[in-house]
Amino acid sequence: MHRSSYSPISTRMLLIGLLLTCATASAQAQAFDDIRESQRLTRVALVAQQQGRLDDAVRAYQTIAVVAKGSPTIAASAQLSAGNLFMRLGKFEEAAAAFRRSVSLDPKSAEAQNNLGEALGELKQFQRALEAFQRAVALDSRFLKARYNMGVTYDRLGQLKYAEFVYRILIRDFPDFVLAYDSLAVTLSKSGRARSAIPFHEKAISLDTEEPFFYYNFAISYLVLGDLRKAREQQQKLRNLDPAMAERLAIAIARRK
Repeated sequence: MHRSSYSPISTRMLLIGLLLTCATASAQAQAFDDIRESQRLTRVALVAQQQGRLDDAVRAYQTIAVVAKGSPTIAASAQLSAGNLFMRLGKFEEAAAAFRRSVSLDPKSAEAQNNLGEALGELKQFQRALEAFQRAVALDSRFLKARYNMGVTYDRLGQLKYAEFVYRILIRDFPDFVLAYDSLAVTLSKSGRARSAIPFHEKAISLDTEEPFFYYNFAISYLVLGDLRKAREQQQKLRNLDPAMAERLAIAIARRK
């Protein structure tokens, strides 16, 4: 009697293999559908942003995060975009929550860590913000924005020596980064070294002659030094750039008389 070459166990293995193949194909099809829907919702979100409908854009990104839960990279990007829009809307608690979700999906995202720090900073949770910026820098040592934000946060914590250190390293590594010069000047002035701040104010203005805050901050350092004439010179320059800020500076000068 001829016997089948297939044993019962081999038949079961074949059936299991077929089922696994079908399941894989089904999962792949679902993943494809999810990606396609995510792409559609991304277009919806972008159009809403362009039209100024930020709440609608947020909802679209949040929906993407649910639809693409099987694709962590896509979901993390959607949470990041939602967080950025919450920041623009001034909803900092919601922004921080969205950034945390993005980080949980993509722990290696320096951008998500940095943006979480910015949201926490707006909530005045400065120590936690600093920790987020430090994590961002650890992930990407050349992430200029995160390194700068560390300096700003040290300043807000009253740790001016650490802020000064961050800005000096930034100037060393990125000699054309204008904000580092202005921020270092402000930090030196706040530390009682306004005379040392002068060349850094001058450097900042030489790199960007159109930024009103640079002239305002320069004038404040002169006021710290008791040099009203020099402060008024900066006020005159400021009038053409930002009359409202020039008026604010005039009030500060008047108080020093």
